[in-house]
Amino acid sequence: MSQAKMRPASLLIPLATLCGCAVVNSAPPPQEVVQLRNARDACLARNVAALDDYRSDAATIGRAVVAACRYENQALVSAIAGPDGFRQGEISRQIEQNSLDAATQSVLAHRATRRS
Repeated sequence: MSQAKMRPASLLIPLATLCGCAVVNSAPPPQEVVQLRNARDACLARNVAALDDYRSDAATIGRAVVAACRYENQALVSAIAGPDGFRQGEISRQIEQNSLDAATQSVLAHRATRRS
């Protein structure tokens, strides 16, 4: 075989080898994520009622609520990131922010119902 004909084939060998190195990140089953999110939301709701002192600002209580639900948040992060921990830091920041927003809004809603 001439060198010109062998060249394209020899270029494909490293490419084929690299294909085996791709990271596989399998998404968790949607039902698992929904179940974990529901458990986290229930934890937030329980702790809003338990931790609200009606004196501190809503964001401060929200942070305490999120801290009380760290186990539920971590379970959610772990499920979404998967066994390889793909983008775990980014997912953790997003879940934490989502939890803080939800907890703070829940504090405000809890206080509004108490006034009614």
